[in-house]
Amino acid sequence: MNLMDLPGGITILTGGRGIGKTRTCQRLADEALKAGLKVTGLICPAVFENGEKTGIDVVNVSTGESRLLACKVNRQSGFEVTDHWDFFPEVLEWGNNILSDVKDSDLFLMDELGPLEFDQQQGWMKAFDVINSLLFKKAVVVIRPELLEKARMLWPDANLINMNT
Repeated sequence: MNLMDLPGGITILTGGRGIGKTRTCQRLADEALKAGLKVTGLICPAVFENGEKTGIDVVNVSTGESRLLACKVNRQSGFEVTDHWDFFPEVLEWGNNILSDVKDSDLFLMDELGPLEFDQQQGWMKAFDVINSLLFKKAVVVIRPELLEKARMLWPDANLINMNT
């Protein structure tokens, strides 16, 4: 997928873990920035140590600034996302402040809206405001396959790119 092929409006990008959704967002951001376009949003690449995923970074695509969003842990609280990850509240606040400041942009990227947002109403909640306000020409929102139905209910007219097919 390249920027020129991306339709206007909202595009939901979905696919299994490790298939390349984040890399696709990074590639689109790089392409748009090289073209002199205004790019906004957040991308959350995995952090690996010795081949094992140990953390999650968050990158402000407008500036390239990044922070460590979460570290891997093991616990049994009953909620799978937080049983595996400790999220840093100050970094979530930092990211939501970035999302609150989004104005008109050529490309908005949100990698990803997941169980934290859809099931616990935590995480990148300001992203919903940006997406619903249509403050962009094109947007790519990464959604896990198991949450696709919930996302389609919110954005029924969104384009869909399934990287599994």
